Amino acid sequence: MNWRILEERINNAIDVREGGELKKSRPLFESILKDVNILLQKDSSKELKNIYTTAMGQYVIQYRLEAGQFYKSALDLGRELYKYDKMNKIGNSLSIRAVSNTLINIGSFEQAEAYLRELIPLFENNSAQKGDTKAHLALCLLRQSKLGEAKKLMEEAIEGINKNTAKKKKEFIATWLSHALIVKSLILNADNNRDGAMDSAKESLRVSKREKRVFRIAQAKELIRFLKEERI
Repeated sequence: MNWRILEERINNAIDVREGGELKKSRPLFESILKDVNILLQKDSSKELKNIYTTAMGQYVIQYRLEAGQFYKSALDLGRELYKYDKMNKIGNSLSIRAVSNTLINIGSFEQAEAYLRELIPLFENNSAQKGDTKAHLALCLLRQSKLGEAKKLMEEAIEGINKNTAKKKKEFIATWLSHALIVKSLILNADNNRDGAMDSAKESLRVSKREKRVFRIAQAKELIRFLKEERI
């Protein structure tokens, strides 16, 4: 079979995507993958499998670019909210968190650190949320290779969450504690304490399962899988 037509379709979809037309390029990739999957039912040649791999790889890039657009929109909204909060002197922690967490999501850890340090004083009477914020800050420090600072802050974070001076609901505590344990696991792994990292990841999974924190369960499982693969 002549694969040139499929290759040309892939190249065309790439051109459309790289021209910024993400809404138009998505159906092009989906149509290509549908056709290739039909062909694979009758043809298992390495050439066709390679075309499938190329098309799927480009489709993954499509998803990443779409996600990037959503994150940019989230960051723009967060910054507008932050300005609104400051202008009206509201002091709502979510106006800062909207920016800091989005910056973490896109890997801008140094920028996120500044917002998180601004956030911590707002929780002087709430040890659990203060601890949760410190856990996020510890992650930012870890990603900036500030391992010593991250380790110290991480212990403070978990202690604060467990104290729960504001008597927050156990569901909230489970969400914050399971995340903090994930960050602790990453810090321990970076410090070459593989056993401690695995123990912390498993504890995160237990905590998140206890209160049915679905997203944390998925994160903890993924971390455990990663740590197991590192040992092989």
